[in-house]
Amino acid sequence: MCFPRSIFLAGPVLFGIISSVAQTNVASANYGNSRTNSNPNETVLTRAAVGSTAFAKLGAFPLDGQTYAQPLYIGGLQIPNQGTKNVVFVVTMNNSVYALDADNPSAAPLWQVNLGTAVPSASLPDLEDVNPQVGILSTPVIDVNGLVIYVVAETWESGAPVFRLHGLSLLDGHEMVNGPVAIAASTSGTGAGGENGVIQFDPFWHLQRPGLALANGAIYICFGSHGDAGNYHGWVMAYSASNLQTQTAVFNTTPNGIGGGIWQSGHAPMIDSAGNVYVVSGNGDFDGVANFSGAVIRLSGSNLSVLDWYTPAQWQYLDENDLDVGSTGAILAAGGNQVLAGDKGGRLINLQSSRLGHVESSPGANDFAASSYGIFDLALWQTTQGGLLFEHDWNGSLKSYAVTDAGISQTPVSTGTWRGDSLYQGMAVSSNGTADGIVWETTGDHSTAGVPGTLHAWNASDLTEIWDSNQQPGDVLGGFVKFVAPLVANGRVYVPTFSSQLVVYGLRSSSSAPSTVPDVASVFNGASFIQDALSPGEVLALFGTNLGPGTLLTAQADESGVIPAALGGTQVLFDGIPAPLLYTSANQVGVVVPFEVAGTTQMTLQSAEGQSTTASLPVVAATPAVFTTSGMGNGQAAALNQDGTLNSSTNPASTGSIVTLFATGLGQTNPPGVDGAVTGSAPALPVLPVSVSIGGLPAYVLYAGAAPGLVEGVSQINARIPALSATGSNILVVVQAGNSVSQTDVWIAVQ
Repeated sequence: MCFPRSIFLAGPVLFGIISSVAQTNVASANYGNSRTNSNPNETVLTRAAVGSTAFAKLGAFPLDGQTYAQPLYIGGLQIPNQGTKNVVFVVTMNNSVYALDADNPSAAPLWQVNLGTAVPSASLPDLEDVNPQVGILSTPVIDVNGLVIYVVAETWESGAPVFRLHGLSLLDGHEMVNGPVAIAASTSGTGAGGENGVIQFDPFWHLQRPGLALANGAIYICFGSHGDAGNYHGWVMAYSASNLQTQTAVFNTTPNGIGGGIWQSGHAPMIDSAGNVYVVSGNGDFDGVANFSGAVIRLSGSNLSVLDWYTPAQWQYLDENDLDVGSTGAILAAGGNQVLAGDKGGRLINLQSSRLGHVESSPGANDFAASSYGIFDLALWQTTQGGLLFEHDWNGSLKSYAVTDAGISQTPVSTGTWRGDSLYQGMAVSSNGTADGIVWETTGDHSTAGVPGTLHAWNASDLTEIWDSNQQPGDVLGGFVKFVAPLVANGRVYVPTFSSQLVVYGLRSSSSAPSTVPDVASVFNGASFIQDALSPGEVLALFGTNLGPGTLLTAQADESGVIPAALGGTQVLFDGIPAPLLYTSANQVGVVVPFEVAGTTQMTLQSAEGQSTTASLPVVAATPAVFTTSGMGNGQAAALNQDGTLNSSTNPASTGSIVTLFATGLGQTNPPGVDGAVTGSAPALPVLPVSVSIGGLPAYVLYAGAAPGLVEGVSQINARIPALSATGSNILVVVQAGNSVSQTDVWIAVQ
């Protein structure tokens, strides 16, 4: 039951090239307030360097959840008791904020804080594309001078979601600027959800996907919907950056209607040189007076009043067919004369920043069809000949378009030859000024969470491929994250994944070859993915480098019904006892702790290339954990209903019925467990008492013991759902073995 996640964590790896030039900070989403997704100050990652054998995956940093936000980078920070560090900041959907050593990702963050219990996705309406939880979804923004990182976290409190704005110290993560503040707002209007002429912001119906923006001494926060469900609107709120308790302005896109959510595929609001704020709203009501759905909107930076706007001539058709203009947000071209955007219909939009034009004079006057499907990310590079705008057709080609003060040329300058699933890609361009332009793009299976994606490096001048992460087994990326631009800064490329890791690419030292000696960086419970003490028979997931073969191998039981203790040249020993291996690969190994261990165990891993250092690990009686369908350690339990079907939000179990859970870490059994044996008709039972609570109520346990047909160490628990249990798609389940309890963010669906 311990399924391999595509997580490839770093042990000691060789970090060689360190640039001697001044640091380039990336303090906000999309590389700055113009939202161009461009870093023109990259001197280390030239095309020649990236195309060489020295460019490779350097490692990855383990995180406690999925990441939907772009990482940020600040150089030269004085971290207390740790000296001067270049720091990458990354946030997770588990509401954690990490400060990582940008030059040496390791198992120890410079600091880490958690901002509260994340919201179960199943508790929110029509939230199909964000699972299993919602925490920090948007990209934070950093005030470099004030040494503050601003973050919006969504937390689950008393059965309801709450948004809070935090201002954390860049140096140690403590709260600053009078934060946090619970986000609330109201506006006058007769629109959806209003009462007595007032509309209150309702966290239940809203999602905070766009990155935060910092300008005019204010933090700007935007909100959209959960799949266009309920009484939602587009909201923009401004809070004083120096005192988060002070809200300075509020804007609602549809005060007399419904809709107009601001989501922008995670892109932050664009800010022009005058401090005006540009947002692009989604489908909903439009009248050009009070309701501004499906529009590019320029707002005053001081009070968020509407200064100018644009909407396509066929706005009504676009609204009815969910082809709104809000998919990329706005980009400010060099010189500030052009505002660019892409929409869900595959059109590129170019507007004069001095006059957005209100309702388009005729279809096509300010836009043209560039792709057969929606555009969700763009990048703009300023060259000696002018701007180049990069756009990738879905299952089509990457293209570049010339951008001048007259607008976007409709004929591509260059067209790539690679064709693949590029929907929802992340995109950024790096260059040394107008030279050595590289388009960095993440692509992958957008429909299945956790499937490994690919990082591409394209020559920005002709769109030929320089490198990609699938060329060498050791460079594999991990689970694809949609919409998020890779972070390119000072000779490194940092890419978030759905595999709970931040992957780092860069140049290996020219004086040393990469080590082939196996290194175990982290040891996790194979169900909860929590790093803690071990227990006899516990299923573990080991992460590191050079652990096994480049291709994943999965174990099969032999003729006697035993899982082998050696696989693909990999062997893991606890106190010299070979442990059953469930799978092995270069970066991840699944193993079952021998039942004989006690007290403190000494673990080593052997591969064809050598032996890892010995890890001394504490052993306790039990470490219970419930397997989940996501393979992430939280969310929907891997549970069966009484009829044998998989429990889910669309297939809930009835109160009073029996549900089957699968777990590990229940400890020693009677008779004693047999290492690697597949459970037959006489399953062993745990020595410790096992209990289950469902929805906070005790559930009657009919059976708890080894799971028939699975390796010993995986347990099956049959429990009856209490008759008085609450119903819903996220009823929490907790397993207790002796005095130890399982993770507390796993649920089943009950009706």
